[in-house]
Amino acid sequence: MNPKQYDALRRKYRYEWDAHQVIAHRNALLVRTGRQPSNEQLIDEQRAAAAVALIRDELLSAMPRSGTAQD
Repeated sequence: MNPKQYDALRRKYRYEWDAHQVIAHRNALLVRTGRQPSNEQLIDEQRAAAAVALIRDELLSAMPRSGTAQD
């Protein structure tokens, strides 16, 4: 993966992370105020977490490993 692709993937990860944090915070606020998040809101949070995990794994696999020819 070239540096531009890697940077684009890092930006995508940050975007997905931020989106997940907003959704998780919304659901936590609902709980704190005594309201239960709807099933759709809970599913949104699960999907956002899965998107973050998928991109994180892709990002980690693209990182150069120490001790390899890429060093």
